Amino acid sequence: MESALEKPHWIIMAFQRDKSANQEHNQSVFDHCYLTNMFVMLNSRRYPEIDSDDTKFTQQKFSRVYGDAAAFRTKFYSVAELISSPNITPSDYKELFSMFVFDVTKQSEKLKNSVTDIQIKAQFSANVAANTEAFTVVISDKSLIFQSDGNKIRVEY
Repeated sequence: MESALEKPHWIIMAFQRDKSANQEHNQSVFDHCYLTNMFVMLNSRRYPEIDSDDTKFTQQKFSRVYGDAAAFRTKFYSVAELISSPNITPSDYKELFSMFVFDVTKQSEKLKNSVTDIQIKAQFSANVAANTEAFTVVISDKSLIFQSDGNKIRVEY
């Protein structure tokens, strides 16, 4: 019997403004939506533990979130940074590939033996535009199916 207690290792979040119903827009481009802070709560544990208040895309201040996204490939594949460099410049990250990566691999033993409640909390410096969609990828050791009614997401194992 398989366990339903698979733990997330990585959580990747991205936003797209008004692209889903318009084939004239590039579906592979993501928007930062003037994000100023984002964190993940796994039960009562926060990742990262401190705010990234220094994130201000309009002032070219996004080094922490850019660094987290750039380091993902190195950490996930356990390959040297020189070999796994994504070759995405900070300006390309800001304008095209604003994905927010959370490393949640370091979890306490207490968390590893219970069902995990995942919450993603975000703050923005401007109102998020209408028709903005949020996309989340949760990487764990088990495949899950997420189903949503538009308000809540249900997970099927």
